Amino acid sequence: METYSEKAKIHIVFASDDRYAQHAAVAMASVLEHAKYPERIDFFLLSDGISEERAEKFRTTARRWGSEASVIPVEGEAFSEFYISAQLSRAAYMRLAAAEILPNDIDKVIYLDCDLIVRKDITELWKIPMEGNAIAAVPDCGIMASAKSKKQKRQCIGLTEEDLYFNSGVLILDLAEWRKNKYARKLLSLVQEHSYPHHDQDALNAFFYHRWAALPLEWNVIPPVWFMFLKIIFSKWRASAAAARQNPAILHYAGGYKPWEYAIHVGFNDEYYALFQKTAFADEKMPQFDARKKHRSIRRQMVRLRLGNFWGKLFAK
Repeated sequence: METYSEKAKIHIVFASDDRYAQHAAVAMASVLEHAKYPERIDFFLLSDGISEERAEKFRTTARRWGSEASVIPVEGEAFSEFYISAQLSRAAYMRLAAAEILPNDIDKVIYLDCDLIVRKDITELWKIPMEGNAIAAVPDCGIMASAKSKKQKRQCIGLTEEDLYFNSGVLILDLAEWRKNKYARKLLSLVQEHSYPHHDQDALNAFFYHRWAALPLEWNVIPPVWFMFLKIIFSKWRASAAAARQNPAILHYAGGYKPWEYAIHVGFNDEYYALFQKTAFADEKMPQFDARKKHRSIRRQMVRLRLGNFWGKLFAK
């Protein structure tokens, strides 16, 4: 039976290359800013070539709340042949090897992507029972509400119409079970054999098929839920999505529109900027626009946000 101690350490892990170290620090700051006992949270950053200067800024940010952060270099070449596309880097695959990279005395971790903001005490997520599973995650409504995406998942990982599919941006991992069953090695072998459209996320869903615990939607609110896309409105997920976006525990900027690529826009990225100013990266030049996305205007996102607010209020119970 899982137990929880108020004085026990909480372990959180990120994975990043040098470009995303700043964003990992902002995500970490969001955890610490909302934690009742930030000094009880330890962080690990799996590093794919992060410079010592930026690694020290990450560690310094943690110390500002009385927390500790370790930056662990990972041999990036071990992941160099894995399939990547769009804005994904090979660092995304490092979460699959966390059980082998992290110290053996750490039996449980929360994995977080770098492009998210935590808005509630992470202790509440840590306390959610995993029901005997080695992994817990939030269902991905964007995939499951799309007929096209579900067809793709049926073809590439065998997902049926009734099956749930999870997003890999927020995970609780029972590392003791991972080590016992050598899950890391089996997963890395799996991704070497396949070019999955959603990379590590597809691999995790294929490997843990029917063997994962579903977390509440509020702990990983992704753009389809935040903006209440029409495919969500016309799906069975409408009410739960509307409720989750009312007060997200984690707001996840998954996809192509990142908060640091635009000037401050209230409701879209103002929380990111407020937290950014509290990190040791606050001297970095902002915004940091990706030249590859020169046609992605923020105007579209702000229209989506207004529509999401309207539909969210209309359908929330």
